[in-house]
Amino acid sequence: MQSRKSQNLLQGASILAAAMIIVKLIGAVFKIPLGNILDGEAMGYFSTSYSVFSMIYAFSTAGLPAAVAKMVAEQSVRGRYQDIRKIRTLSVRLFFWLGIIGFVLMAAFSKLYVDLAGSENALLSVLAISPAIFFGCMMSAYRGYYEGLRNMTPTASSQVIEVIAKLIFGLALAWGVTFWAQMQYESGGLVFGQAVSSVEELHRVTAPYASAAAIFGVTISTFVGTLYLLILHKKKGDGITKEDLKYSPRPIRMRVLLVRLIKIAIPISLGSIVVNVAQFVDTMTIITRLDDAFAAHPAEMNAIFNSLIPADILAAGEGGNFIYGSYSGYALSVFNLVPAFTSIFGKSALPSVTAAWTARDRRGTQVNIESVIRMTCLIGIPASLGILAMAHPILTLLFPGKTAEVAIAAPVLSAQGISLIFLGLSSPLFAVLQGLGRADLPPKFMLVGVVLKFVVNWVTIAIPAINVQGAAAGTTACYATIIILCMIWLRKITRIRFHFVRLIIRPLLASAACAGTAYAVYHTVLAGLSSNSIKTLAAIGCGGIVYVILILLLRGIYKDDLLMLPKGEKFAKLLEKYRLLG
Repeated sequence: MQSRKSQNLLQGASILAAAMIIVKLIGAVFKIPLGNILDGEAMGYFSTSYSVFSMIYAFSTAGLPAAVAKMVAEQSVRGRYQDIRKIRTLSVRLFFWLGIIGFVLMAAFSKLYVDLAGSENALLSVLAISPAIFFGCMMSAYRGYYEGLRNMTPTASSQVIEVIAKLIFGLALAWGVTFWAQMQYESGGLVFGQAVSSVEELHRVTAPYASAAAIFGVTISTFVGTLYLLILHKKKGDGITKEDLKYSPRPIRMRVLLVRLIKIAIPISLGSIVVNVAQFVDTMTIITRLDDAFAAHPAEMNAIFNSLIPADILAAGEGGNFIYGSYSGYALSVFNLVPAFTSIFGKSALPSVTAAWTARDRRGTQVNIESVIRMTCLIGIPASLGILAMAHPILTLLFPGKTAEVAIAAPVLSAQGISLIFLGLSSPLFAVLQGLGRADLPPKFMLVGVVLKFVVNWVTIAIPAINVQGAAAGTTACYATIIILCMIWLRKITRIRFHFVRLIIRPLLASAACAGTAYAVYHTVLAGLSSNSIKTLAAIGCGGIVYVILILLLRGIYKDDLLMLPKGEKFAKLLEKYRLLG
């Protein structure tokens, strides 16, 4: 068996970041053509089914591994390797049955869910994705186990393999269904058992089936990811040697470990769905409240959306679903990139913070926590302000053939830019609190934020002048409240004086200049160019250059951060030479 090697916070984060870049690039390759294969209506069904799945999936693939990782990290610090092996066996058995239960419940309540969401045609999509819950739980056991041993490579590699499978099968199935429907229509036959008289009607009839086909590709991808981890573990093991096991203390009873795992898993898992539960609130409120607005204020709503939504969709009462599909399928495709990247710092921080806090290493605890906040801000704040300034050009670049959907999605995405500052910090700070032994706090904070979001959504979305942009206001209120609560309690628990001003203000100043530069280049310097693609890429490039220069001049990067990176000492010496380190 191979010798066991562990990674520190930023080494682990670097591995996950590299995987996340690949995953998100492939995810974009998946979502962009998918958005062009499906229209706003089909994307609405896709998003309705994916919303409930992603919440349960995050519970299993983010929360449950974090609970396992925390327990494994604690026992690793104490050299209790027999307990670590027991935790692996226990977690595999437990998550197997949780996966079965989750799959059955999701399938059983699928009809009730789509009825409550006001999207009955999404039923096939919900059923198609429900088996993925089982496979997600199985992946969780192995990912969490390796993460607790500070080996992020299995998680990273399995994520890449999973997203490649999603790309291949999701696009192939979606394209296959739409192509078959088109062939049936052109031959004059029935399309999914219905007579179709126009291209518009063809799209409406095909939408539920194309959505279900695309979403079934996600189910296949989770099966592939699970199979990969099983094979990897069988071939390479975990790196714990016979000597480690021989000199390990007598193991704790399985029942004691089970109770502890459940106690840790439930609050951590609830905290892990912070992003998804807020978007689930959107699913349960946007279509319903938009339909209410169309019913109560038809003249005002039609004046806003008549030129954007096809007449047959409005006539069929699917206007709310089309708007929701434009928002969730296009705006959120860009919006969710930021928390996906910043969450890797939380995933990598959990075992590192747990180890430092368990060892009562006050200095190590402070370094790890400040590093998490600083690195999150260095990525999250410029992305947030950049999206605020460049929402419409970015969406037009990604979805050039979807003029109506982009026109609906862009104002909402821009309005949500501010909320990304808070959302980007939420998952890392939740992971820090979990590492400090307060896994009970994130679910409580999340509950406060989600209730606030529900109220804001319900009140504002039905107002015609605000409509779907009310979801952006609800998101900002939700995550701003959560972050304020996290900061207050972080100080109370650790009694460490964190330098929040220098952690946040420097990236904020550089990011403001970055966003301003990008906006000016697009709307002023290159205003005469007709190509949106060239203008957008040039504007983003110029903004990025300004950001890098300013963040170095403002000394927003610290030596502790660089020393945790592979070969970071060389970068630290170089920047130190020119006095560019904070």
